[in-house]
Amino acid sequence: NTFISYLVMSAFANVLQGIYFKSLGLDEGFIGNVIAIRTLLTGLSAIPIGIISDKIGRKYAVMLGIIVSFIGYIGQSIFISPSLIYFFACLSGIGMAVIYVNEAPFLVENCEEEKRINLFSINFIIMQLAFIIGSYGGGKVPELIGGQSVVILRKTQIIFSILALTALIPLTKIKDNRNVKTQREVGSLFSLLKRKRIIMIIIYYMLIGFGAGLVVPFFNLFLHHKLNVGTGIVGAIMSYSQVATILGVFLVPYVSKKLGKVYTVQLCQILSIPFLIIISIAGSVWLTTLVFFMRSALMNMAQPALQNLTIEMVGDEERSAMSSLISLSNHITRGISASVAGYIMANISYELPYYITAALYVIAILLFAWIFKSEKHNNKFQYKVKMPS
Repeated sequence: NTFISYLVMSAFANVLQGIYFKSLGLDEGFIGNVIAIRTLLTGLSAIPIGIISDKIGRKYAVMLGIIVSFIGYIGQSIFISPSLIYFFACLSGIGMAVIYVNEAPFLVENCEEEKRINLFSINFIIMQLAFIIGSYGGGKVPELIGGQSVVILRKTQIIFSILALTALIPLTKIKDNRNVKTQREVGSLFSLLKRKRIIMIIIYYMLIGFGAGLVVPFFNLFLHHKLNVGTGIVGAIMSYSQVATILGVFLVPYVSKKLGKVYTVQLCQILSIPFLIIISIAGSVWLTTLVFFMRSALMNMAQPALQNLTIEMVGDEERSAMSSLISLSNHITRGISASVAGYIMANISYELPYYITAALYVIAILLFAWIFKSEKHNNKFQYKVKMPS
């Protein structure tokens, strides 16, 4: 289910959609607004989705999310009215929110504590493999069908939309083991927001999200229009960058044991910043590919450790709430910044968002260091969390 869902999302978001909209004559401002609306709905729906998932079970919630995602994808592929595109972008955003919100709690609830970092790493690798195939396929399929016209791009998107429905098949094999002890109420959200440390980690995710929203959704447009390359090369470059991430993720459990999870996250993220800046000034396709490779590996390889760190900051019954808050904060800021980036790229330059993102990442990394300053030297972190009565 995770593999198929992320594969389809990768084909749409990483390669096809931005180029398709440009082929329709729509500018970067419109594309930025579509990304913003989709991402904002992903964030805004996170909390209600978390509540619903606890009530009906993660299995049935995710199945419903897949169907909603399919409707959103197919609608954005068929209709050319801006208002309808916005509407179906909302649906695809809500559908993906179901995956985001339920993923981490499901892994935590079904794995022993000492094995979680390995499970999170395996899940992350599966996700990256999906991104590789989705990005490569999203770029290659139009060329195999017969070109890069609007009709071909639309047909390709429809193919991937239908593929999204096949994610329902593995879900039918999963037994939904809901644990009453992990059920939460809305009150746990407010309980989390009363804790200074939780507020700080939410701000960290907001900074990272705002920075990522400025550049990540536009990588395909940057490559296609700034470097003047076709969808096949765009998809290949995006795929190579995900290969780098997978290679890096294999090192995470080892590095985490040696340095601790906190140092691992900090080191990886801060080393990625120079490569992010180089992307904006690299004029060569080969240099850009190499820099993409390094940037993706460093910025993303520590995600399993980061995800594991944050979800363990709270007790069992609060993990869905924590996951919802993280998704809410990250996606809302991504949505806002995507709209800002669309305007900047359409009216100022393609490079400026990269410099702003680099500055935001530096601030976020410093905040992260402050949040976890007392646990830096520990490999296994113990959080003293006061549980709501």
